[in-house]
Amino acid sequence: MGNYNNFEPDFVSRTIDLIEQYYAMIEQLEVPFEKQFNYTLTLNCLLGLIVMPKEREIRCVPNTRLTADFKNEMGLNRSILPDSQTTLRRLIEMMRHSVAHFDIEVESTDEHNLVNFVNFKDTASKEVYARFSSDEILPFLKFYAERLVENIHQKQQYRELA
Repeated sequence: MGNYNNFEPDFVSRTIDLIEQYYAMIEQLEVPFEKQFNYTLTLNCLLGLIVMPKEREIRCVPNTRLTADFKNEMGLNRSILPDSQTTLRRLIEMMRHSVAHFDIEVESTDEHNLVNFVNFKDTASKEVYARFSSDEILPFLKFYAERLVENIHQKQQYRELA
């Protein structure tokens, strides 16, 4: 474990690395399925990847509209997100409120009680506004984290030039 050289982008990158290390570890150690905590870790990391940028680097969160093409680019084919008038930045703000008030729920679609979807609810109305297919959460987080780190670095370079 090393020191942070550049906290914001290091935190984002290390969070994704943490998830990847966990998946490599459970595979290497052949951890039985019932002892794996994939979604617990992913949701905890999601919390950090949403709260830190919302509080410290919100302008670095892409302000791209959630069009069908952009959703596909993020790896979201089965997930249901707000319409194309909503931006990724606004979605992250909404998700931050949902996570902070624990207005999220996991959904299983069969008797096995596996996580099939993670639903994010509006904190006032309690209506679901985003429904992530469980297998699309990690690709979404990776895409979001990559763009966030790129934008943080660009902002820092701009400051250095000024």
